[in-house]
Amino acid sequence: MLRVRFVERGLPAGSRDKSILLAWILDSMALIRSRGEGNSIADEQGGMHSIVSKCFMSEPRKGWTSAEIADVTGISSTGIHHQLVKIRESGLVSDVRSSEGKKYMLRGGSFSTALELISTNATTIAKQRLSPLYDGVMNSQSRMKVPAEEESVPFKIDIVELGPSSEKDVLEELVTDLGFGGDRPRANDSLHSDVMGILVSSDRPVELSLLMEQTGGSRARVGRILDRMRAAGMVERAVVEARIPIDVFGSLSRQYRARGSDWLVGRGGLGRLPNDICKSLIDSLEQEVLTIEKVSSSLEEIPLLDQRVLLNTIGGRAPLGYRLKGASGEEVVASILRGLERTLSRISSVAGRLDSLIE
Repeated sequence: MLRVRFVERGLPAGSRDKSILLAWILDSMALIRSRGEGNSIADEQGGMHSIVSKCFMSEPRKGWTSAEIADVTGISSTGIHHQLVKIRESGLVSDVRSSEGKKYMLRGGSFSTALELISTNATTIAKQRLSPLYDGVMNSQSRMKVPAEEESVPFKIDIVELGPSSEKDVLEELVTDLGFGGDRPRANDSLHSDVMGILVSSDRPVELSLLMEQTGGSRARVGRILDRMRAAGMVERAVVEARIPIDVFGSLSRQYRARGSDWLVGRGGLGRLPNDICKSLIDSLEQEVLTIEKVSSSLEEIPLLDQRVLLNTIGGRAPLGYRLKGASGEEVVASILRGLERTLSRISSVAGRLDSLIE
């Protein structure tokens, strides 16, 4: 049963060190992890790296028993068992029965072939597991009305083969297996599926504060769930357009009281708006009759980008929300699969480089 996490990493450009390339592959499949910024993945040669490099990389076609792996690596039988379970679930290694007992070998006898098999299997499973989103996501063009924030988020997702039926509904089971609940989800904790339930039925970006209010989750926990969804290519951030007039109203009122109308027209940026709009807003401030509705009507014809610039210059910040990465379930699934394909292609490329050095 396939169970693997794929993590998008920067390519190990130009490296011809087999140990570094192997560590990069294992790190990209979350089979090893670096322990701090001061250590490169090449320095993190723990049990998993030792097993793969000393056994499966040194003799890719050989079938290894647990005892042989323990002899070569010096790792305890318990440690060997723990690592073999992980690497077999990832699809990198397979096991076969023999007269000598169970033996393990690199799938297909090379890293390239193993990654080709993993890629095919993982993509097929991902398409199957993501299929509930086709009907589960509310179609909404208005959700995509505002351009998404231009942000670079490294791809990261868990791919888990469908298991026996459980008491969870299909969507809750999916978001758990995709890793949105974290490495060790709490028993009976539905926060990640609650967040997902709100997003799939929303026709506009949803602010973090509103998600916290509707789910009862803390800022930290809801934020981490959203970060995992963004990393998987399922969710993105965009401006909550309806909130801009509210924030502009608050910032205008605050800056007028603190600095006056001249500052607002000059350094505050109101002078960049059409003269009639600028004058109308200043007059309303001076007469103490400015309202959110007045600000909203004044900004109706102003491009969104200019509204954001104005809000920034008067000391505000663009209100960002979270939305699914597509107007339909098909578009959301396509976004996730693009990230998966890109990450698998990188890993396969490095696997090819590693095989050429082994040969």
